[in-house]
Amino acid sequence: MISSSDIQQQRSPKELYEFVHAVKSSVRSNDFERHRGITKQGWYKEFLDEIVPLSYFSVLMYPETWKIQPVLGNQGFDAKVLNNNGEVIDHIEVTSPQDGAFEASDARIVVERGYGQLRTGKPGEDFDTLFPFVLETCLKKAKKDYTDCTLVVAISPFPPFRSFEEQRKEQLDSLMNEMIKIKFKAKKVFLLVLPDKLFEIHFHE
Repeated sequence: MISSSDIQQQRSPKELYEFVHAVKSSVRSNDFERHRGITKQGWYKEFLDEIVPLSYFSVLMYPETWKIQPVLGNQGFDAKVLNNNGEVIDHIEVTSPQDGAFEASDARIVVERGYGQLRTGKPGEDFDTLFPFVLETCLKKAKKDYTDCTLVVAISPFPPFRSFEEQRKEQLDSLMNEMIKIKFKAKKVFLLVLPDKLFEIHFHE
C-alpha cells in the first residue's frame, strides 16, 4: 500500500502531513495491510518510526512554501529540507526511542488476538519507563557525526491524566535536562513529543 517512491516524493509540510494521514486511513481499512503495519513489515517500519514524526515536525518547524523530501536508506539522514528556490538547506535525522523488544512482542499479540498486552501502573509510569530508552538512544546518536543535520528525537507517551499535567511537565524537564548534558555533534537537536510539542535542546559545543 506504500512504496519507496511514494514516500520519497517532495512535499510541503502540510502535504507530507496529509500524505501520512491518508496512508494511515487506507491501512486501517485493510486487515492485511493493517497487520503488516502493526508488525512493521516492508516500508512500514520507516514510515512509522521516521516519516510519521517527520510529518509532525515539519508542520511545526517549516514554512508551507518549503519542501520536505524523505530519503530512505542508510545515508545518515532521513530527509532533505528545500527552500523556496529548491536549494537543500538542511538534512533531518529522525529517531524514535522505544522498548523495541516489548513493541515487537506486543505487535505479534495484537495481530493474533486483536489487542495487546495489558499494562497497569501509576500515572506517569509509562513516561518513566520510556526515559532510559530515550537517553540510551541519545547517547548512541551522540557518537555519530550529524554536523550537517538537525536531529529530531521523537517520543509518543500516553497523554497525561487530568490533574497530572504538572507531573508530565516535571518529567519532560528532567528528560531535557539530561539531554542537554549530552554532547551531540549536530546543527540542532529537538525533542518532539507527539503530536504537537516541540522543544529545542541546547547542547554543549
